[in-house]
Amino acid sequence: MSNAELGRASAQLKEAVARRDRGATNRLVTALLDGAAPLGVQWRAVAELMRVSGELALAHRAMDAFVAAAGHSPQARYGKVVLLTQSGRQREAYDLLSALPPDVPDPAGHAYVLGNTAITLGRLEEGQRLLQTALDHRPGWGAAWLTLATATRLAGGSPTARSLADRLLADRETAARQPPEDRARFQYALGKLHADRGEHAQCFAAFREGATLLRSQTRYSREGNAANARAAMSGWTDDLPPSRAANTNRPIFVTGLPRSGTTLVEQILASHSQVADGGELNIVQHLAVAAGGVSGDDLRRHVAAGGSPGALGELYLHLLAQRYPATGRIVDKTIDASRFLGLIAAALPDAPLIWMRRDPLDSAWSCLRTFFIHGVAWSYDLTDIAHHFRLEDALLAFWKDRLGDRLLVVPYAELVEDPAAWTARLLAHCGLAEEAAPYMPHLTERGVVTASSLQVRRPINRDGLGVAEPYRANLAAFTEAYEAYEALG
Repeated sequence: MSNAELGRASAQLKEAVARRDRGATNRLVTALLDGAAPLGVQWRAVAELMRVSGELALAHRAMDAFVAAAGHSPQARYGKVVLLTQSGRQREAYDLLSALPPDVPDPAGHAYVLGNTAITLGRLEEGQRLLQTALDHRPGWGAAWLTLATATRLAGGSPTARSLADRLLADRETAARQPPEDRARFQYALGKLHADRGEHAQCFAAFREGATLLRSQTRYSREGNAANARAAMSGWTDDLPPSRAANTNRPIFVTGLPRSGTTLVEQILASHSQVADGGELNIVQHLAVAAGGVSGDDLRRHVAAGGSPGALGELYLHLLAQRYPATGRIVDKTIDASRFLGLIAAALPDAPLIWMRRDPLDSAWSCLRTFFIHGVAWSYDLTDIAHHFRLEDALLAFWKDRLGDRLLVVPYAELVEDPAAWTARLLAHCGLAEEAAPYMPHLTERGVVTASSLQVRRPINRDGLGVAEPYRANLAAFTEAYEAYEALG
């Protein structure tokens, strides 16, 4: 590629990105890659652009170009590790990072990322050992302590539990000097220790302090959340053209509040031989960007401008194939899919839809005590949690009325009380043949990156029922606000 051609292509790429023209952007990036454009370290920015837009094949090609331009240095190859983890390719990330020097990106960071990835892959003891190595290099590091505490039972008579608990408590002074987000992570780890010990007052205090630290960094907009929920439920009449996208049954959508059992359902379904994998894919947002919003009126305007539900469906399937190029059905349990169900139903008419429901108090406590990796602003305050829950209640009522039997509502308590019956219903709803594996989902080996990664590796049990009861008095602000919002309609 000549300098003149490179200059023209770079200018055209900037214009295409500015006008959000996905097709032109992809063609221009492809041309730059095919022409071996001498972009040097700028390839890393191109890789990030493609990752954010969901075009993972181009993102990895651009990252490989960056690594080559950087002379395959260990630090550049670590950039590839990060992209692999962001793409859900945990095993490849683990293998590549294992081959890098132990001081890349630095000794603590190397052990931390490798330990996190090992735990995601189910290598629990190895992950625990690596995270302790990270703490050897960075005592009091909240990020390492959070993962280690989440992956370990810190109570009981085992020497490992006692040693880790003592070390965690000894690190409190050092952790107090960390930046707010790391201090928050440490408090969540401390809360887990007290929860394991049954020390309810200390447990609640630790989680509340962690949440308060996060809330000081990220404010929740009740008005913005409510406006988004109203938009998601507006304009959905029957005058929209049907989707003509092919094979729209490949994705299986599982939604509901975080910590409501969505990962358990994902694990049950992913245990079936016809289901390849799943996770919080965050693809549906791209449909909303393409359609100009989440309402039926937004979709109607998109169609009037030359778009179609079918093209949106094809976009989703294209982005799904970027993440999972092999055959097989995929579980999509993206948080807040409730806000996109209109677009999903219109663009992917054959995709099964599942909504998990859990006792509100148990859900509220579980959300308050969970450190969400990508940040969930409403989860840091009990009255904000109540506000968000009521919005989700309204969305559920709306979509049940509009979608009818296409939306299967699964009560978490009933699922764990009678897993065989509900597993059969889930399989039937998704058009999956009866098999033995979904009835024993804990035996399925696969990477799980959510806060429920360890629970789904245990047989289905009732441990998640009534978890908030010891904290009922502490959660009074949630209960009062939740009831007040109901009274206000």
